[in-house]
Amino acid sequence: MNVPKVTILTPSYNRAHTLPRVFESLQKQTFKDFEWLVIDDGSTDNTKDLVEGFQKIADFKIRYYYQENQHKFLTFFRGLDLAEGKYFSPLDSDDALPPDSMEILVNTWENISENQNIVFVSTLCEDQFGNIVGDKFPKDPLICSIFDMRYKYKIKGDKWGMGKTEIYKKMKLNLGDLAGKGFIPEGVFQFQFDKIGFHFCINKVTRIYFRDKNDEQSLANQFYDKKNAFGLAENYKTFLNTYSSKIWSNPIPIIRNFGGYMKFAAIDDRNSSKVTNDLKSNLLKILSAVFYPILKKMH
Repeated sequence: MNVPKVTILTPSYNRAHTLPRVFESLQKQTFKDFEWLVIDDGSTDNTKDLVEGFQKIADFKIRYYYQENQHKFLTFFRGLDLAEGKYFSPLDSDDALPPDSMEILVNTWENISENQNIVFVSTLCEDQFGNIVGDKFPKDPLICSIFDMRYKYKIKGDKWGMGKTEIYKKMKLNLGDLAGKGFIPEGVFQFQFDKIGFHFCINKVTRIYFRDKNDEQSLANQFYDKKNAFGLAENYKTFLNTYSSKIWSNPIPIIRNFGGYMKFAAIDDRNSSKVTNDLKSNLLKILSAVFYPILKKMH
């Protein structure tokens, strides 16, 4: 087969019961110049047999890889290394796409000029009942940073879309430091988009998010669990090192994330000098040197 224009990555762990939903929605796409890259993150169910069955009947390229469990974050970057497409979309193992999803995203990208400095096309999600998840964008298109999306326009709710593989690969991460550390929030790499360019946001639905109220509450509770302290501390630190220059124009989010960094670094039992030195802002370094030793004694 020729090199596909798009790579759709699905990390999967014991999701044989939901992967058929993903596959069926990909089969129905009006744009078919994509590959589906499935990385099995140590599943013990019949995921391998299932995907091999998909490969026999699919009218698009499917690649399957098995690995020992590494969690979603590191699996994402393995998928990025394996991606053949110019464009890249991560798709969860329990989601689905409307039939025109890939067509909308690729057509949008193809009409964006290089001088607009766009790093990601961001779109709306809806649940399985047809309800928009969260807020629509205040205008279409909206060109903005992730920071402004959240703190200037106050847009809430899951968004989804497509980036360029080459842009994802510009992100600077030491994956060796993150290996074996459990859950790592996606913000650890997503915030870096704002160092490179802008999001191009449109009010079209390209992802169906199957929501379960009980699961959502469970995941929300688990997100800030102490066992995730390492990943949460990394997430807050990345936010601060990306946006610390905004402390005077937008002090509240910086202060909140500084507090989060102090809290979860202490729970993670990090060394005081490392916690301070890992910050790029001199002001935040001073605040960390003052407050972190006190907070650490409390844990």
